[in-house]
Amino acid sequence: ALSLAKKFKKVLGVEVSETSADWARSNARSNGIKHAEFLAADAGAIFAQVDFPAEKTAVVIDPPRKGCSMKFLTQLFAFGPGKVVYVSCNPATQIRDLAEFDKAGYAVTAVQPFDLFPQTKHLECVVTLKKNI
Repeated sequence: ALSLAKKFKKVLGVEVSETSADWARSNARSNGIKHAEFLAADAGAIFAQVDFPAEKTAVVIDPPRKGCSMKFLTQLFAFGPGKVVYVSCNPATQIRDLAEFDKAGYAVTAVQPFDLFPQTKHLECVVTLKKNI
């Protein structure tokens, strides 16, 4: 969230751990970033607290290796952000989740794999999606 903050009017980061949210807040203060907030909450129950206009909102998700839960995806699709950037360390669960995005009216606009761990089977993949209007 902080590395993207310069590109947005307002940033909201969600951490499962309160300690991680505290560190993010401290990091924002240390870097003079005043338009970023951080919540400690289960990402599966977060969109009720988001007051951004959905069509103008870009959501960056980086789920665990198991991918997104249907509870989270259902909430995300109900919120309906205009753009989603999906970062994944497991291409199999990302593909599974992308099928749900397709059903919800999102189209893939870019895919960029990253080999951050050379000589291993692990791969990061960033997919950008846009909501069909």
